[in-house]
Amino acid sequence: MSRKFFRDLTVFLLLLIIMPGILYPASFAALDEETYSLLSDMLYAYKTEGIQGYEQISISLESLKKRNPELGDAWEKIMNCWIYVNTDLEIRYDRLPDALPEDDSLCIVVLGFQLNPDGSMAEELISRCETALKCAEQYPHALLAVTGGGTAWNNRELTEADQMAKWLREHGVAEERILIENRSQTTVQNAVYTSEILFHDYPQVSNIAIVSSDYHICLGWLLFYEQFILSAYRNNTPVISVIASAACHAETPRPYTPATQAPDVWSIAGILQE
Repeated sequence: MSRKFFRDLTVFLLLLIIMPGILYPASFAALDEETYSLLSDMLYAYKTEGIQGYEQISISLESLKKRNPELGDAWEKIMNCWIYVNTDLEIRYDRLPDALPEDDSLCIVVLGFQLNPDGSMAEELISRCETALKCAEQYPHALLAVTGGGTAWNNRELTEADQMAKWLREHGVAEERILIENRSQTTVQNAVYTSEILFHDYPQVSNIAIVSSDYHICLGWLLFYEQFILSAYRNNTPVISVIASAACHAETPRPYTPATQAPDVWSIAGILQE
């Protein structure tokens, strides 16, 4: 069977498994057939072949730039970021790099983790908060965005973000520094809903740093980067940059790979490509 058959089948399956509530069908339908095909070729190449698929990625990018220079430039940045997080991204533990912005143009984004059934925070989420606290003390004028919705089986009223905000306040972080995004159920939604808050309510934020578990940093970095790039393309707004990260250590049964990241990359693209 042809490469195109497997590519189209993969894209179809990816769309089927994307989480409910993300309105991708209309957005994908709005793409013209040639642009959709170029994006499909490019994403499929990296999903299945990794860096070995770079020749196909380059061909697709060149064609996309000829059709739409701004969109092509946006996707070149996204693809470079996707490769970067899987090859060269350094995982830093417990603190952010030095020499980041010292004012509230920096926002430290703390990614959530599923709550215990009773609504209490799992140990991994507490570890993320502990890392975030160290970062908040390192950069005392930065904002902190906590993100995550109601994920407790027996107590849907409690959310990851509200529980994190409470923990941070109890450990000395001023309430006015904390932004709460408490609707999301996935990392994709973490990126989408947090960016909405930043764009609408905190226009001074131009840079973010990601805090999460070590195995999750690459996915969080990638999806927030993609979200900011495509949102700026669509809305003609300044790009918020992802410039740093800090991690806590956690065990995971499987590492993220281009193949497992691909559905989330498509989801962000489907939301924003109109």
